[in-house]
Amino acid sequence: MSSFPQGSFFGVDLMGTSLNAFQEAENVTSNNIANVNTPGASRQVAQLNEFAPISGSTGYAAHVSGTFGEGVVVQQIQRIHSNSYDTLFRAASSSQNYYTVEQNALQAFQSTLGDPNSGIGTQFTAFQSAVNQLVTQAGGGSSTSARANVITQAQALASALNNAANTVLQQKSQVLAQGSAIVTQVNGILDQIAALNGQIRASTAVGDNPNTFADQRDQLINKLSQYLSTQTAIQPDGSTLVTVNGQALVNDTVAYHLAAPTIGTASNGSPIFKINFATTPPAAGTAPGIPLGSGQLAGLQDLYNNKLTVYGRQLDQFASSMANEVDRVTQAGYDQNGQAGVGLFQPIVGSLPISAGNIKVGITDPSQLPAALASTAAGTLVVPMNSANNTVDTSAQIDGNTSLANPPAAAGIAGKLTVTVDGVAQTFNYNTGTGGNANTINAFITNFNAAHLGVTASFNASSQSIVFARDPVNTDLVHRAAQGTNPTTPTFTISDSNYSGATPAASLLGALGANAISGVPQNASNAFAANDNSNANALNQVFSSNVGVPALETTSAAAAVAGTPMTVPLPAGVNNVAVGQVLTIDAQPGGAPPQENVVVSAVSFTGGIESVTFTPANSHLAGFSIASAQVQTLGQFYGQLITQVGLDTQTAITGTQTQTNLANNINATRQSIDGINIDEETQNLIKYQNAYQAAAQTINVLNQLLNTVINNLGVGQ
Repeated sequence: MSSFPQGSFFGVDLMGTSLNAFQEAENVTSNNIANVNTPGASRQVAQLNEFAPISGSTGYAAHVSGTFGEGVVVQQIQRIHSNSYDTLFRAASSSQNYYTVEQNALQAFQSTLGDPNSGIGTQFTAFQSAVNQLVTQAGGGSSTSARANVITQAQALASALNNAANTVLQQKSQVLAQGSAIVTQVNGILDQIAALNGQIRASTAVGDNPNTFADQRDQLINKLSQYLSTQTAIQPDGSTLVTVNGQALVNDTVAYHLAAPTIGTASNGSPIFKINFATTPPAAGTAPGIPLGSGQLAGLQDLYNNKLTVYGRQLDQFASSMANEVDRVTQAGYDQNGQAGVGLFQPIVGSLPISAGNIKVGITDPSQLPAALASTAAGTLVVPMNSANNTVDTSAQIDGNTSLANPPAAAGIAGKLTVTVDGVAQTFNYNTGTGGNANTINAFITNFNAAHLGVTASFNASSQSIVFARDPVNTDLVHRAAQGTNPTTPTFTISDSNYSGATPAASLLGALGANAISGVPQNASNAFAANDNSNANALNQVFSSNVGVPALETTSAAAAVAGTPMTVPLPAGVNNVAVGQVLTIDAQPGGAPPQENVVVSAVSFTGGIESVTFTPANSHLAGFSIASAQVQTLGQFYGQLITQVGLDTQTAITGTQTQTNLANNINATRQSIDGINIDEETQNLIKYQNAYQAAAQTINVLNQLLNTVINNLGVGQ
């Protein structure tokens, strides 16, 4: 029994299909080798399949013992690729680029600040040292060089603040420029992806394998993920939908371009870096912008909004608060010429509030640096309080005390001292009776000073006299709230409600030998020693005292209801209060209720005026005071800023390292799946070459058989 097919012609045809298949497989392998270093190229494999067995025809059996195959065919050119690893890699790449952008910018910002070796921190310390030398150096108050050094160091500090503010502005400008350049690149990538979508869709529709186009598209999406978070979805027609947090970037052949970064306005009035889609008309300034997720654009956005803007605001807060505290002291003193002091720190542009970029030193002549305060010790109005040569025991009851020249009667006296400082008249109610707050000289001094009236009392044992001195440090938030917009002044006045020139013993000032100052302003004409250095001492205390940051002192026109949020507009020019900052409201002597601290929960701007929202625990009458809580020193506040910059920088460095390692590990795994291995491809090439040669040799043998049949057996005759 014979089988179909028979003869050598069928064998030649079968080997012909083999030659074609192996040649195509060799071409695919050669293409892999050629693209071993091409970015984004995936490994391609020729899928070899057997031809379907031959079918018989009428009169001939289709099957005999076994089945005759028709050889081999390349069914498809398969692209070896893992989309899931692409997703993982792109996420890691986005995060890596996010942190890298921040790392580079923050390290540059740190370097420009110059701390801890130079910069604001160093200059602030040098300024403190100069003031301290003015206080401790022998003759410091009268030393021109010591005074000049204070001015020099203050100028260096103001210059350092100016430089830091300029650095923030320059960094912000660079962020905008860098963002604009990236948006241009992104739009170009989107156009290329859209074009490739069209080519892939067309190729897929006619049954081709658009592997090269797919490689190019995936490589572009990888690049896109460096700039912003990307998500992809392969569509049935072969195109890819590319989105950023749910918003389409590329849909089929349509690319949605981004607009260049703009600086919009947040709900709290702060400037914010944002990116919108390019539309006509452009998006409104208050529009939220595209949620970028991660990548370089998101890193720039976070850098601008949450780093540089915050640093700039904190620098402004430091500058305004420092200037406010220092100027309160210098304005309360007298210079060497007996002239009322002026602010050491002043705005460069007088119409604008002091900030890090708008601060200068307003005193250039060392003799004009206020170093002295009005003090009754320098005048002649206060006389010794002792009688004859007696020594006053400051701890003894003063009523009926015969060691005093004018002791109150044994029954004691009660009255009030009205102390007027900075245009504010505050009352100190006294009682010299047993258990009273002024029953001894020590008790009076302690209680008077504890009232924080801007004047300090002390006892001079050498002259046996009371000393009243202007003390700008000895004020509290109650005093500041009452002062309001009144200027700080170097003079003070004390009036005794019981004062009578005829009967000095009937008044506390009389008993203390100070009845002559009652109602008489204490100033440079009668209570001033040019070189006593008391104002320098007060200035020195500023650095170790808790202060409010930023410099905020105002009142609320409306009443507050316990547990109810309320919004209060701040004075014009105060625009650097932030959410989370602590305010002290309704200041009371000694911090008594209803004084409390509140936390700013929201900030808003209307017509350039900043308003803050907080929720008090207590009710407060209209007109209650509002001030920044005095919870830290200036040095501590600035130290927190430097610490935060350091932490942010270290977070960026760690994030860069972590995400780089993660991206590299994912990419290595991805490459092990779809990457081209030159050794493996070389082996495949040899394998296909050997198969090709074997098929060719088979054809050669078949050719010889046919030759023999045709020429030697006489078939052709």
